[in-house]
Amino acid sequence: MNVRLIIQKGFVAVLAALALSSCSMMTEDLSDCPTGLYVNFVYDYNIQQADMFKDHVGGLTLYVYDESDRLVASKSMGADQLSRYGSYIHFSEQELAPGHSYRLMAVAMQKDWDAALAMPGAKYRQTGNSSGSAWNQFFIDLDHQTTRALHNYYPVNNAEPLDTLWHTLTTIITPADAMPTTLRPATLTPAKTEYSWQRDGSIRTNGQERVTLNHGEPAYATVSLIRDTKHLNITLRAVNDNPADNQVVDQDYTVEIIDNNSQLDCQNNLSNPKDTLIYTPYRQWTTTFVGNGQVVSESAAHYDLMFNRLLYKNASVSDDQYAILNYEDIPNARNAVLLIRKKDSGEIIFGINLPYILASGRTYQERYYHYQEYLDREYDYRLQFIIRGARIDEIQLILGTDIHIVSWAKRYQDESLE
Repeated sequence: MNVRLIIQKGFVAVLAALALSSCSMMTEDLSDCPTGLYVNFVYDYNIQQADMFKDHVGGLTLYVYDESDRLVASKSMGADQLSRYGSYIHFSEQELAPGHSYRLMAVAMQKDWDAALAMPGAKYRQTGNSSGSAWNQFFIDLDHQTTRALHNYYPVNNAEPLDTLWHTLTTIITPADAMPTTLRPATLTPAKTEYSWQRDGSIRTNGQERVTLNHGEPAYATVSLIRDTKHLNITLRAVNDNPADNQVVDQDYTVEIIDNNSQLDCQNNLSNPKDTLIYTPYRQWTTTFVGNGQVVSESAAHYDLMFNRLLYKNASVSDDQYAILNYEDIPNARNAVLLIRKKDSGEIIFGINLPYILASGRTYQERYYHYQEYLDREYDYRLQFIIRGARIDEIQLILGTDIHIVSWAKRYQDESLE
């Protein structure tokens, strides 16, 4: 009796061992084993250094390119899939042939692409994403008017906020033997992004350009995303002893961002410098505070803007902090420009290099980031302009609960705001 029990236990142990090792030993029937390519996604390239993918992204498309950089496969996921932890895309060996290496590229938004295209206002549009298309022919264009407006720039339709766009930052390969033995790849967590700009402008990363597929073996990759769409809130507030001088109304001013960032390519670089855009607020309003005799009454003007990826093209140039006083100064700035003008006369009362002023808000720890890395990680800015004595006297950059006083101009702007 005891002998039979020992034999049965030994037989079961052998079967278990064979079952555990069968996926690596089998070469024909792999139906019950993880094979092919498993891709999950992460959005931790932000100022919080936390993965916000599940909570922010609502629609994603993954493109796969072969060794000739031709598009051979693509799959999409919607909000119902992306809202769950462990979302991933799987390509079988029938969909992607083993024995080859592939390039991965993902683009994402807060909605499905079709839903985003049905919304009012400017939209992001993809081209070069049909089967067989070359990787370097993929572009994402931001809608803008085809008729030039102010100083030959192209206005962006500001009827509604832009739908947020994410693009591929890098692809992180995780070796199969580093993954736990499981037949449920959905339980696998995305790899952590290590991507940083060095002081000399080079990149240090744990990413790779391609993932190689082997027959009968699973391949695991994480596509790390970068957020391209930025949000900026601007407040104009007067602080004077005479309450009559503290009334600021949003309709009295025109707020604009001018930048040549209408098109992004397959590597998320700006690729069409000729179409310089004008971004205007999608919302603006005035708030009023009425004093009681001891507290000064005031009003403030508010503006919300959204715009495409912001590049700091000449961060080493010392005159970035100079004020922009006329339109002839704009092309010389070489970067995005923030303008505040009188609505009735069009006179510029404030203008400055936008990447410079936003990067000036880095905290002590954030100053370890390269200028461009900081601008790519941060996506929500607030600027408050303090008016004293009929001119903009101070700029406050507000990030979270922190207020940064920006020393912004070497050339004073004494134009009257009245």
